[in-house]
Amino acid sequence: VDEGDLQEYRQRERQKFEDALRRNRNSASLFLRYAGWEEAQREWARARSVYERGLAVDPRNIVLWLRYAEMEVRQGNLNLARNVWDRAVVVQPRVDQFWFKYAHME
Repeated sequence: VDEGDLQEYRQRERQKFEDALRRNRNSASLFLRYAGWEEAQREWARARSVYERGLAVDPRNIVLWLRYAEMEVRQGNLNLARNVWDRAVVVQPRVDQFWFKYAHME
């Protein structure tokens, strides 16, 4: 597969995800799949953008926060991961899992 074919494939997939999000904007699982796909393509900025969009729609979704922060830790972006954990514990201070994972990372 050459670079042109890869770019066409990525564009088609992104268009499918965006169309699905237009139809069902409140689907956290769709945001998770889209961000996971972007991670698999090694498009970290795009994955970050998808997570942020998902959190704008549903800031109380625990799985979105967890996956977003874990992606940043895997990439070695500890300051970005800290920012995500800080925001998560402010939005949902009673979710113990956020505190445990934040402390573990530190």
